[in-house]
Amino acid sequence: MEHWQHPPLLPESGQSVLLNLRARLTVIAIAITLPGLAGLAELAGQGAPATAAATPPGHSPRNTAADALTHSPQLEHMLAGSAGQVLARQAAAGATPPAGASSVQGVDVSSHQHSSTVTVNWSHVAGAGYKFAFVKATESDNYANPYAASDLAQAAAAGLYVAPYAFAIPNDSGGALQADYALDHSGLVAGSQSLPMILDIEYNPYGAECYGLSQSQMASWISTWVTEIVRRTGHRPAIYSTADWWKTCTGNSTAFTGYPLWIANYGTSAPAMPPGWTTWTYWQYTSSATVPGISGGADVSYLSDSALQVLDPPGQSNVSGAAVSLQVGALTAKTVSYSATGLPPGLSINQTTGQISGTLPGTPASFPVKVTVTPTSGSAMTQAFTWNVHGAVRLTAASRTGTVGSPIIAQIAATDALPGCTLHFAASGLPPGLSMTGCGKIFGWPTKYGQFQVNITASDSAGPVATAAFGWRIYGARNAGPVGLVHLNSYRCLNSGTGSTVVGGTCTGSRAGKWTIVSDGTLRLAGKCLAATGSVVTLASCSSGAIHWQLGGGYGTLPSGLVNLTTGQCLNDPNSSQSGARVNTASCSHGTAQRWLLPAGQIASGVPGYCLSDYHRSGPVTQQVNVRKCAPAASQTWTVQPNGQVQIGTYCLSLAAGGAVAGRHAVLATCGSAAGQFWELYGGPEGVWLVNPGSGLCLADPGDRAKAGNGQALGSCQLSDPGVTWRVS
Repeated sequence: MEHWQHPPLLPESGQSVLLNLRARLTVIAIAITLPGLAGLAELAGQGAPATAAATPPGHSPRNTAADALTHSPQLEHMLAGSAGQVLARQAAAGATPPAGASSVQGVDVSSHQHSSTVTVNWSHVAGAGYKFAFVKATESDNYANPYAASDLAQAAAAGLYVAPYAFAIPNDSGGALQADYALDHSGLVAGSQSLPMILDIEYNPYGAECYGLSQSQMASWISTWVTEIVRRTGHRPAIYSTADWWKTCTGNSTAFTGYPLWIANYGTSAPAMPPGWTTWTYWQYTSSATVPGISGGADVSYLSDSALQVLDPPGQSNVSGAAVSLQVGALTAKTVSYSATGLPPGLSINQTTGQISGTLPGTPASFPVKVTVTPTSGSAMTQAFTWNVHGAVRLTAASRTGTVGSPIIAQIAATDALPGCTLHFAASGLPPGLSMTGCGKIFGWPTKYGQFQVNITASDSAGPVATAAFGWRIYGARNAGPVGLVHLNSYRCLNSGTGSTVVGGTCTGSRAGKWTIVSDGTLRLAGKCLAATGSVVTLASCSSGAIHWQLGGGYGTLPSGLVNLTTGQCLNDPNSSQSGARVNTASCSHGTAQRWLLPAGQIASGVPGYCLSDYHRSGPVTQQVNVRKCAPAASQTWTVQPNGQVQIGTYCLSLAAGGAVAGRHAVLATCGSAAGQFWELYGGPEGVWLVNPGSGLCLADPGDRAKAGNGQALGSCQLSDPGVTWRVS
């Protein structure tokens, strides 16, 4: 610890920029005047999982009423006005749609439509003639609608075309991060009823209309979001907004006119359009329609009479020789015909209905299929997918072991006579902290020790085709890790007191504890663990209790603060001027009484056995930061500062010159106030994302290559990517 030094704090302007990223102001006053919003603050927790409305540890308090709404309170209020009500009554009475609108209509919902006694009856919605349903899946990067997956599945099962949408909060984090969060948490499963993801970008429910961004910054943020969706899905998302907001906050940007537009407008005639778009695809005209199956006023939209949205046929996988049937559809008011190329021999498509049927060939092979939908007027559209005809399937799985807090990557092996991922895998009984991709890759950071029975199922498009089971033993974390003082604001330390007490005091003398920071999130001293009982902090047994802690809180915060993962409160020194006063836990303010600094240590990668390394520590600071085999070396000894800097010696983890974009290299630079030197923590507890706040991109090991010397760069923050997770201390 003799080499440790506290880096310079950000200048006041720099601190304000970072803190503003997390600023969440009170919902605008108009919300309290909305019809039917009384008691909405309580609604979010009714009938939902207990975590749905909770404030994440270390995160600014959310307004659960706004989370539950489909759109911003301001927009909901406007759409509930007299013009929207007139259109809703006319539509319900079967009146001729306004100019440009077809008779095809759809709804959009959020958790607001659910409670302990009320839910959405999608069969009734479909029975009333509605053809599409949009479901609010996420807001920002920290709220996921707990009903989204079930609403999307049930609406699709009822015959509606479905899409999830993400409500953007651009001053929270970068567009790529929020896009990845939306994709990872939407619950959408690709299918013949699925439409592309939608971006809801509009009035700020929590403060300034444009979220404190300039027009060019806003356009750049939107571009980052839609680009990430296209990169991961291959489909262009739709954009929801109003002409007024678009003009004010993007300066009438025309950079997105190739994306479908979902326009919100409460007038009774054709909606006002942002410049550049010649037509809209969807028009939300009311938030107060009466829709069978939905309680209270409902959001309803028209489909344009010129729209053609071809549904995304899922990739198909079936055993050779099977009889199959697949429906391909299109959301449109037009009469269309269907054609296809590349179908497996023995299959054909019905030109009128889009139904593909027949018997597959007896030899395994993969077929690239293209389906073209041609309207009676306008341009045709084509969608492509792969039809895998596989052989007999055999799964192999052997017993495995692991350790709490140590990363795991394991691939389930399956043979089906085809290369690559042609089956869908699911698992039950995985050790807590682990998850599995649809292609059978298991990864993560175990959080609980014990013996676990894992069951694996491999399925094709017709259902399960093979199963396997094996045991997985997870051992407890060893009593090992970085050892040293736990500093508070560089001049005070976490000390042992009398008996089991824990106090704040000086950083010298016999009471100055040399704590061991263990990979399971415990802080250990003399065989005991730092524990919270209510607000009291003591040294206690390491076998159970509130003994697990995390820097920052894991929800998009600077690393300041040690959050107890059981209580959600932060380690706190209430008498920082008095040595020997007991520490406690309190609500996380990340103020001076909570800015703890852990001993320097390794930053382990989610790729097992590799750690972040200053391989060029004695050379120029412009060299890339690498991952190398974990070793107790000075080149792998990092300090995660409370202000968000990740420091080694006198250097800090930084970004190479240029914009904070995907692929930008991570380098070392002299610690200073450059924005590229400050990182936020997401996720955890063991595996966290190190996020560059300006871009919303993560420190990543490109391609998850377990290769010594592999240079690090900014990459997308995906749940399915172990190369963007780290254990920090």
